[in-house]
Amino acid sequence: MNALLLALGLLATLPAATAQAQSQQDLRTPLARVGKTVIDRARFLERYEHAVWIGKERSGTSIVPKHAFLLALIAEELLAQEGARRGLDQERPLKPILQEIERMLLLDALYRQEVQAPVQLTEAEIDSVARCRLRPVTFAYLTLPDSLQAVHLYQIVQRSHDPVGTWDSLAQLQGQAGQYKTARWGELAEAFENLLYVALKAPGETGPPVRIDSLYYVVQLRDQNTPVLVTPDTWEQVRYEAGRILRQRRERARFQTFMARFGQGKAARVRDSLFYQLAEAIQTQLALQQRQQPSGVPLRLASADWEGVRFTLSDALEQPLIEAATFQRSLDYVLDRLASQDFAVQAVEAVPYRLRQKLWELITEEFLLEEARARGLEYRFELQQDLQLWRTAYLARGMQRVLADSLRQAWQGRLWLVKLCRATLASEAEASVLRRQWEQTPGSCTGASVDTLDYRLAPTLGLAGELAAVAAPGSVLGPFAEEQQWRLYRLLDRKQPKDPEAAFQEAAREAVNAYVARLAETYRVTIDLEALEATRVIPMNMVLVRLLGFGYRLLAAPTVYPLVEWFDRIDKRQLYAPL
Repeated sequence: MNALLLALGLLATLPAATAQAQSQQDLRTPLARVGKTVIDRARFLERYEHAVWIGKERSGTSIVPKHAFLLALIAEELLAQEGARRGLDQERPLKPILQEIERMLLLDALYRQEVQAPVQLTEAEIDSVARCRLRPVTFAYLTLPDSLQAVHLYQIVQRSHDPVGTWDSLAQLQGQAGQYKTARWGELAEAFENLLYVALKAPGETGPPVRIDSLYYVVQLRDQNTPVLVTPDTWEQVRYEAGRILRQRRERARFQTFMARFGQGKAARVRDSLFYQLAEAIQTQLALQQRQQPSGVPLRLASADWEGVRFTLSDALEQPLIEAATFQRSLDYVLDRLASQDFAVQAVEAVPYRLRQKLWELITEEFLLEEARARGLEYRFELQQDLQLWRTAYLARGMQRVLADSLRQAWQGRLWLVKLCRATLASEAEASVLRRQWEQTPGSCTGASVDTLDYRLAPTLGLAGELAAVAAPGSVLGPFAEEQQWRLYRLLDRKQPKDPEAAFQEAAREAVNAYVARLAETYRVTIDLEALEATRVIPMNMVLVRLLGFGYRLLAAPTVYPLVEWFDRIDKRQLYAPL
């Protein structure tokens, strides 16, 4: 498989190319029908072009990888429809996961409306900072904890006839000799850049102290590199980088302004008694972890740990933990929110401080969500589309888990490797006659059309495998009606697989594919091969990561699991019927 391309900044240029290619083909063209659901070209491209798929680089010359991917999308849709029919999206663990995804998309919609959309860059602004980015600067710097001392050193250098020599002497006295740095615009704090690219004009000039966090910096310009001639491609790359950095800075400033204005007059409180009960329950879970892992490793709550916390506080789940003028949030709700985020501490004693921080972050988000809903952002078409995409993916995964759990229970104690000989006969009467012969001659596998199967997992052999898992070696099994003929088996040997879990996964995959094949026949799946072949794609393996506003990140397209073997189990004449 080709190397993965992680698409963050680099792939921001791809949507334009993709849109141009897609504008020349009808995105509403149906490629497959699954019951009442249509998988159109737009949905196929959204998932295919933002995924890693074997053979994808050959998509321009071969339909095979596109066909396999469409089969996997159909399997996902079939499992999702079955999961919805069973109500999996209304139960744990899927319901809180989907609700959290909806909240993340809502926050992102509000961020784009309030922060991203108002930020507009002119070509002149981008060109200006791009030229700065082509001029690296070298400077010396001193770090001082006291503003008066910083001003004093700055004034000494300013009054000196040899500012460079005086600086070096002072740096030696401060124990900071040799502190030099060469950097480009965009790699420094903005306060530094204002000095080095605007205020300071010549080598040796020194800027007034700048405070960053709790320290004061004094900087002296030492060199300004003259930009060399660059190729048009290099210039465009530099412009792209400069524009991205400038946009991020403008967005950050806009975000801070918005949050300051948004937070005015809003207040909420956390019920202390319930807060300390929650903190104590979390501490109990982490204390169990602390005994089993090396010291110094951060303590982190996993999904199972949060379920333990939920069980401990089961009597208080409906009580309000957070109360504001316009909303209340129960402990049950808060636990779901916390479980979807990272909760880590260095020591059990730090839990109350970390919990209080997480709760105040959550309260801020709740106010933002309230604002987003008041604006009706949850009803936007693109948000509903994104949510449906994730709902389908999670329902399919949920159904896979349900099937795997039921198979694990059904196959308990029966996951054997069995070796069988098999006779294939035209009628039940012939099979019955051969069965009597085999029963009279132990160990015999004689007769016409007899073959020997090498060791196979019993669950993959249907009814014959089920009986072979519990029968004694030498037993005759059958006859069974299979594929419009009759088969008789004899169990030759049985043994445990070397890796039971790997064996289970292999057998479960076959069983899931067989289940998908039955669903495909039930829902009457059809595929338009001509439309699929005419679909033009970007044949590049990549994972596109979408950064969401207000500090969240989410994959733009969920992983598509390669469930394609079901295709070999169904009647192709119905599969390729006209849509």
